[in-house]
Amino acid sequence: MNERPHVDYFDGLRIFAALCVIFMHTAAGPLRAGVNTDWHLLNVCTSLAFTAVPLFFMMSGYLLMTSRKTADISVLLRHRLPRLVVPLAGWTVVAVLWQMFLAHTLTPGAIWAQLVTALHGPVMVHFWYLYTLIALYALSPILYGGIQVLGKSGRVYLFVLAAAVSAHTILMTVLPDGAAQYVDLDIFDKLKIFGGHMATFVLGYLLGSYEKETPNWLLALGAVVLLAVISVGTWVRTVRTGEFNQSFQNQSAGNQSAGFEIVLASCIFLLCKQTCNRPPRAWVKAVTGPVVALSMAIYLMHNIFLSMLFSVGVSVHSFGSTVGVTLLAFAACFVVTKTVATIRPLCYLATGKTYAEACRSCNWVYTFRRLRGHSAAEK
Repeated sequence: MNERPHVDYFDGLRIFAALCVIFMHTAAGPLRAGVNTDWHLLNVCTSLAFTAVPLFFMMSGYLLMTSRKTADISVLLRHRLPRLVVPLAGWTVVAVLWQMFLAHTLTPGAIWAQLVTALHGPVMVHFWYLYTLIALYALSPILYGGIQVLGKSGRVYLFVLAAAVSAHTILMTVLPDGAAQYVDLDIFDKLKIFGGHMATFVLGYLLGSYEKETPNWLLALGAVVLLAVISVGTWVRTVRTGEFNQSFQNQSAGNQSAGFEIVLASCIFLLCKQTCNRPPRAWVKAVTGPVVALSMAIYLMHNIFLSMLFSVGVSVHSFGSTVGVTLLAFAACFVVTKTVATIRPLCYLATGKTYAEACRSCNWVYTFRRLRGHSAAEK
């Protein structure tokens, strides 16, 4: 039986989400430095950028829940989990070595202690996403089996549960303490599995499978309103508390996913599904294809590279410098991961792709073959 076709609009979403993740980590410093004119612009862009991780979870949820291979445990154990675990382990070693070097504690004992620590939790903040994704992958055959037996009413019920997780978090964020106690029900805390990210994972499948179209103007209006609410809420609470407050934005590991960001990500997801779900032109695919294929490796590397930049004196104070460093980090991570993917022994360790796959999709061998083929076609 044939698998579902390639999801074209996911390519753009992956690039967008990868850029957003790098931007929000780059902007963290200036946002904590105090409110000024640039702060407001950074705040709005960061409020948008925080949709990145929900979008990643949504895309993974849709892809896994619509693939017949998800029911095959051997595919999970032999292919899917190693493609996550091995790159995470590889970049964890790089991160540990860099942190030990920076702290002048680069000794075998210190390195080993940090690697043992990595078994219990991420050694760099952004690695949490892979830890959570690996757990969701491990549960995916069970989730897939359950979803496949649901009828229309069952899927509506599943959507209501997923929506309730975000709605409850929104209420807990905006209600004063006196009122919040009446909606702080234990059942919602129990439903927020993996900090609510499982609901986002399942929501991606439901949104991607939804056949009716929502008017694009309504989705765009909803996205603008949500972005305004998140940005203004972040500003008001930052001024009120005297320090950068991300309760309207936060979706990091160990915290409940911010409901506003999930709804905003849903609007973006559906907008892309309804407007960008067509095969790109050949030259666009040639340019963006390798970036999409290396998006996970770029994600895993970017914070390490940012740490290296900051350690040599690169500073970020304004919106312009934040954008500049974001683009620099994105380009540098792409070039490095593309190069590492060209080195056979390191390819799988860094990208989760076999060398043969990388030669067909993203490394320098792939690029040179395409250029050679293009030159031959012109002759």
